[in-house]
Amino acid sequence: MIAEEVEFSYLSQFLYMDFYRGLIAGNMPRRCHNCGRYFLLNKGYDACYCNNVAPGETGKTCRKIGAHKKEARKEGKTPARLEYDKVYNRLKTRRARGKLSVDEWNAAVALALEYKDKAEAGKISDSELKEIYDKM
Repeated sequence: MIAEEVEFSYLSQFLYMDFYRGLIAGNMPRRCHNCGRYFLLNKGYDACYCNNVAPGETGKTCRKIGAHKKEARKEGKTPARLEYDKVYNRLKTRRARGKLSVDEWNAAVALALEYKDKAEAGKISDSELKEIYDKM
């Protein structure tokens, strides 16, 4: 059995040594690409997102939704815009099949656009927007 005895003059010296030993063991701090908070990256994993609850969500973690949001931002589309596009296409298909009149279609699209603007302004969350759009 090999043992090591180390004496420290200051608490900060102990903390630095403990931090560096953690880095040697493969545990390193990393900043979450979604929320910006720091988390401890475990040995052998290369994660970009933490396990904290994502901002603007109630139960989903950054790890579950982070990559989807990042990809949507690359395309210049927000999650609210993606949901709006789905609803718009659904309403357009209903109008083309004759299930909606032109007036009903215009009213529904205007309402969907209003909810999208509220979501982008931060007045409603993305999950609430999805629930509203599912009812349309």
